[in-house]
Amino acid sequence: MKLIQTITLTLLCACLVYFGFIYVSQIDQVKKTASPHEAAKEKENDTALAAEETRSTKKTDATHKSLKGSKKAMDVILYNQMDAPKLYNGCEVTSLAMLLHYSGYERVTKNTLANEIKRVPLNYENGLKGDPHDGFVGDMENGPGLGVYHEPIYQLAKKYAGDQVVDLTGKPVKKAIYQSLEKGYPVWVITTSTFDKTNNIETWNTPNGKIDVSFNVHSVVVTGYDKEHVYLNNPYGQKNQKVDRDRFEDSWEQMGNQAIIIKA
Repeated sequence: MKLIQTITLTLLCACLVYFGFIYVSQIDQVKKTASPHEAAKEKENDTALAAEETRSTKKTDATHKSLKGSKKAMDVILYNQMDAPKLYNGCEVTSLAMLLHYSGYERVTKNTLANEIKRVPLNYENGLKGDPHDGFVGDMENGPGLGVYHEPIYQLAKKYAGDQVVDLTGKPVKKAIYQSLEKGYPVWVITTSTFDKTNNIETWNTPNGKIDVSFNVHSVVVTGYDKEHVYLNNPYGQKNQKVDRDRFEDSWEQMGNQAIIIKA
């Protein structure tokens, strides 16, 4: 009798162990084999994760690609427009004189250029305003006056440097300024007196139509740059002045992407 009980108990334990193993295996299989909905959701999560990793990688790559080089500020002579005989509004021709001097035209002075630049009235009798695309607007020496844009400056520079003068106006900042600097060419530009975007904008009726102008307009020679700054010769008297790069770019673009170099 005891033998039968022992055999029965042994068989019962064996059955419990066997069916327990089967149950655990089934549970494990359920975990490994999700429902179609859960599988799709898991796949969606994996896809989203992969996409996020791809975006992150692309963003990192883009950041590296957007990093630009640098160019140590060049030793361009500084001329001050206020030095006698002063040119109260003569930043454009003073900056051109710096550019010409660096290119080997050392005897050309700011006042010589002031006498040679084409000029137009600040106010015409018919009520129209002067157009800086045509010539210097107003009184350069004592004011009132506005300034002059790239076209007359380009023509005046060609009188001395001929075909070596290149007007890069309208080009993006990388090509017009930074690539020029890296090739060893300082850049004549139009910006603002604060080297930042200005709200002081007026719309003028000129003989050529309506244009937007600002009395905050200014001209300098860009001599170098790095990741965060540009360096420029400011005809108000600062040599290789350090200016915030992003703000400078904004002001330069607001003033029409005007840039001139001399390949000498």
